[in-house]
Amino acid sequence: MLDIKKKILDNKTTCYVVNKPNYNQSQIMVAFNYGSSNIEFELNNKTFKQPYGIAHFLEHKMFEQEDENIFDSFSKLGLSANAFTNFKSTAYYFSGCENIYEGFKLLVKMVSSLYLTKDNVEKEKGIITQEINMYKDDPYWQIYFNLLKAMYSKNPIRESVAGDVCDIEKIDINMLYDSYNSFYSYENCVVIACGNLDSEKIFEIAENLKLNTNSPKKLSYNDHILKHKISENMPVTKPIYHIGIKDVRKGNLVDKICINNIIFHLLFANSSPLYENLYTNKLIDDSFSYEILNEKDYGFLIIKGEGDSNKVLKEIIEEISSYILKGIEKETFSRIVKKLKTQILFSFENISSINNLILDCYTKNIEILDIYNNYDTIEVEQVVNTMKELFKEENIVLSEIKEI
Repeated sequence: MLDIKKKILDNKTTCYVVNKPNYNQSQIMVAFNYGSSNIEFELNNKTFKQPYGIAHFLEHKMFEQEDENIFDSFSKLGLSANAFTNFKSTAYYFSGCENIYEGFKLLVKMVSSLYLTKDNVEKEKGIITQEINMYKDDPYWQIYFNLLKAMYSKNPIRESVAGDVCDIEKIDINMLYDSYNSFYSYENCVVIACGNLDSEKIFEIAENLKLNTNSPKKLSYNDHILKHKISENMPVTKPIYHIGIKDVRKGNLVDKICINNIIFHLLFANSSPLYENLYTNKLIDDSFSYEILNEKDYGFLIIKGEGDSNKVLKEIIEEISSYILKGIEKETFSRIVKKLKTQILFSFENISSINNLILDCYTKNIEILDIYNNYDTIEVEQVVNTMKELFKEENIVLSEIKEI
């Protein structure tokens, strides 16, 4: 099991150090509980509504400093640096085998200030516009966000993390400073370090973060499915589909995560009866996959593939109806739970996976071992009841890309 030290620093930043004494490589991440979905918020009795894509835009600008090229500085230390923005968070990280503490000091310096000029903001607009236009030609990108646009009427996750070109044009220096000053705060920040590291050194360096003490209130959205089917024509060799199941259930988030993972593993693991049936009858191929997203205020499950979505969905519903009628064999249930717990343990062997898991849990206000431990509390009846509740016709959305 993981050797994790967690500390709330004197500056109120949350810090995790995962000790991997036999590893040569280390990775350190500084992340913020601020992503593309946080375009509306309240701070100091003022309401802000910002353009889509601003969190991602800010991520790009954080690497630009007045007196140095940050990427060059990491490279000189023999370190590789990068960043990402998703719906819920923005993360900056580096990895390498040497000069780790020096790299961490550089990372702390980088996120502790924001250097913007009119020229460097306008230049970035061109770079991000090219990135957006590139994704518009990707059918797998389009089908995913078409699905979310159909599934959600208000939630900002219906829009691409990078925003659209018209959104990017609206972004200015003041908006970027508003975002930075609101969300890049001590209480909204997490430091995650994994490798052969001295935890006290990590805590000491992390205390040098120069952030603010703001605590913005993020807005949540009560919205509905806009349409149950959305189609687009693009140059593809055969039809592509995403079958989305909107998860509108309330309740314990960790339970939801465990139960949804059990359901989809029961249905779609390579050794499952349904998967073998679909594959044998050539209804699916190696492109078939699935995705589960569980958050505090929204969630969905997506079945992805190529071919005839109607036939695939029909087989899925029939299989679910069979489980609802006959139940799930306890031996099958126990095997799936053991396998899912084993997968978590395997993920603990990779430092990047560990850091990403801790960040994901941080944004959910849970701990990395909560999910692992919770599997043993889930009952078969909970899984069957969830299948009844989830796979209702009113929760299902189909997104398709058809051949031109």
